[in-house]
Amino acid sequence: MAISNETMRAMIRDYQGIELSDEELEMVRPEVDSYIEAMAELSGLSLSDVMSSRLLRPAEGGDPDAE
Repeated sequence: MAISNETMRAMIRDYQGIELSDEELEMVRPEVDSYIEAMAELSGLSLSDVMSSRLLRPAEGGDPDAE
C-alpha cells in the first residue's frame, strides 16, 4: 500500500514536522514503505498463545518467594 505525497505532507503537517520537497519525500519513501510492510506483517501475527504481561504481578522488594 503506497502513501501519496499529499498524505505524507498532511501527516507531517499534523505532527508539526518540517516541510519536505518532493525530492526529500522520495528520499524517505523507502523507510516509510518498509515501516508499512513491517506493520502489515505484525497485523497478521497471532498472539493468542501469548500471556498478557498485564496479568503478571512481580514480587515486591525483590524477594522471589514473596506473594
